[in-house]
Amino acid sequence: MQKPQILTYVDAGASEWTACMMRTIGHQLPAGIYEIRAVMADDIRHDATLFDEAVLFVMPGGADLPYCALLNGAPNARIRHFVEQGGVYLGICAGAYYACRELAFHAGTKGAICGTRELSFVDAVAVGSLPELTGGVLYDGTPRTTAAVELRTTDRLTDVPVSFYTHYHGGCRFDFGDAPGTDTEVLAVYAAIDGTPPAIVSSRVGKGRAVLTGVHLEISERECRDALRGHSDMPEHLHVCDRLAETGDARLDVFRRLLAHAGLALA
Repeated sequence: MQKPQILTYVDAGASEWTACMMRTIGHQLPAGIYEIRAVMADDIRHDATLFDEAVLFVMPGGADLPYCALLNGAPNARIRHFVEQGGVYLGICAGAYYACRELAFHAGTKGAICGTRELSFVDAVAVGSLPELTGGVLYDGTPRTTAAVELRTTDRLTDVPVSFYTHYHGGCRFDFGDAPGTDTEVLAVYAAIDGTPPAIVSSRVGKGRAVLTGVHLEISERECRDALRGHSDMPEHLHVCDRLAETGDARLDVFRRLLAHAGLALA
């Protein structure tokens, strides 16, 4: 009997953190229960059996426009069908932007990326980056726009609110206008931003669910340090890793709860 599959997108646009994310997810799962499978856009377009054993589709951090270039049209329709029929979509950072009704990335600047998106799993505008978390600096892909940001969970994810630090690098907040719809839950908020906007959300989509996070819960203090090695300005950014270490256990527990919320059995 074939194992349930966790499909992870690794084609153009997926960031260098994707392998780290796949390892971290794998470490939380019972041995031998799931298969974690890397997939390309052509697999989504042409493999008629791709979603037959899938329980989770993961769209990692990276860049939204390459996702659009390869997946608009039939591939997105297949992803949406998978979720509507009972599957779960987990979108991290760029994967979260990509799954909202609309995104507003650096709106009003020369490099703005704005507009509607096909998947539209969550009826919100994904707004980013968030310079209030990075000392006023807009995301530029370098370590200087990383941060350890404080999140606070809601009782939708943990029995009592939990505050912890997690890795941030260009992600979004979710703007629902007046309030989220009845099918959408806010699982965590940005504690350090005025108004504590949503940082992690979950929305019912047909028989399935979309879980979106603007931050990288999967990145630990050790992985943060590994990523900074070789950068000439590494010492200037080690404070991010140190801050992550302060609440590493709480961060990992929240990540595990998020995976359970997405329907996975945990080790």
